[in-house]
Amino acid sequence: MKYENLAEAELLLLVAADDGAAYEVLYNRYWQPLFLFAYKRLRNKDESKDAVQDVFINLWKRRNTLQLTASLRTYLFTAVRYELLTKIAQSRKTSGTEAMADMPLPVEAATIDIMNEKELQHALSVAVNHLPPKMKEIYLLSRQQHKTIAEIAQELDLSEQTVKNQLSKALLRLRTHLKEATVIPLLFPGIIYFLNI
Repeated sequence: MKYENLAEAELLLLVAADDGAAYEVLYNRYWQPLFLFAYKRLRNKDESKDAVQDVFINLWKRRNTLQLTASLRTYLFTAVRYELLTKIAQSRKTSGTEAMADMPLPVEAATIDIMNEKELQHALSVAVNHLPPKMKEIYLLSRQQHKTIAEIAQELDLSEQTVKNQLSKALLRLRTHLKEATVIPLLFPGIIYFLNI
């Protein structure tokens, strides 16, 4: 079997069945772009390699239970991003909570597994429904209909800057609402897309 020619979904099924060769293909396919992504932010080769390695180790450990709500590529880049945030957070000497306010806190994979995705989606839906009408409309056009800033601006007869501002405000409100509800959606790969520009 030519593993290199298999689609991502097929490789994931094989990995879930403990196929090391399929895992190696995924590793080789994504290691370099993930490393470059990490290095661009950390500017440290060893720490960047460690971050990517930790993500792949975690992927293998969770291979039998992992359920993706987005593509594997999205999942891996998101996971590396939070590994980087964890490393940055650990390197900071500040003890105040203000310096960490905008940085999602690391959570063990086991905790993420326990989280109920439906509950997170429900909490997000409730938060979206609390947005002002125009802000909600812009958010939904962006996240549910996957329209670009330019497309939304044209459809609603608004400037692109207005759309960007409204979307940024919407995302800020949603993050705040979910933090207050003691939910940690930024650590759940399936929800990250809805809360980031």
